[in-house]
Amino acid sequence: MKYYEIELNGRTVKFRLTSGDCMTIEKTSGKAITDFVGDLSMSSIITLLRYMVRSSQHDFSQEDASKLYDELVDEGYTLEKIISEIIMEALAVSGFMSKKDLDKIRDVKEEIKEKATK
Repeated sequence: MKYYEIELNGRTVKFRLTSGDCMTIEKTSGKAITDFVGDLSMSSIITLLRYMVRSSQHDFSQEDASKLYDELVDEGYTLEKIISEIIMEALAVSGFMSKKDLDKIRDVKEEIKEKATK
């Protein structure tokens, strides 16, 4: 199974959203995964982190995901960076978007950022 992996405090954290976990998120939230991913609330971000790590650590809980989020922040990640560098990458590895689509999103984001600074 492919994962998006990061090194964090001396350990490797693996992220991937399986189809089964995707269906669980959709069932409990009442939203399609594409709509759920668009929800930038903290509970949605934590839920995505939980289910993305569960594919490699089956007992990974919501509390574990909250601690992971805080650990990422302590290591310099921002909410934007967690979304763009972890969640979006994991969605691409999981087949929910292509790497090309992810690159397009990043290009548009950079264009907007450049325009805002001019």
